[in-house]
Amino acid sequence: MAKGLEETLDDLQEIEGVEACILYRIDGVPITLRARGYQEHLLETMFWLEKQIKQVLGEMNKEGLTETIFYFRSNRILMAPSSRSTVLVTITDAEANQQLTSLETLRASKIIGECVT
Repeated sequence: MAKGLEETLDDLQEIEGVEACILYRIDGVPITLRARGYQEHLLETMFWLEKQIKQVLGEMNKEGLTETIFYFRSNRILMAPSSRSTVLVTITDAEANQQLTSLETLRASKIIGECVT
């Protein structure tokens, strides 16, 4: 079961333009992370996300959204709930193929949902 989760995150992180993918608990605590080496700006983005996830998920539920995309500094951030207790966050650079990363993030969130429930 955990192997499917790890492989899914590895596959998502290998997409061109994806800087990191992070599985968070809904309270903002990171569970696991895939990133291309150490990048200071990703740490800043992660700290910011930890504080925002609960509020963003609340707004998504209120509006009936299955995913949300926003920009923070020079990154595009895609959030997709993957289960009742987790949310998958994909951080891409500005040049990443938005359709591909959106589709793959949604596919990955579905697989993760099956692994954690």
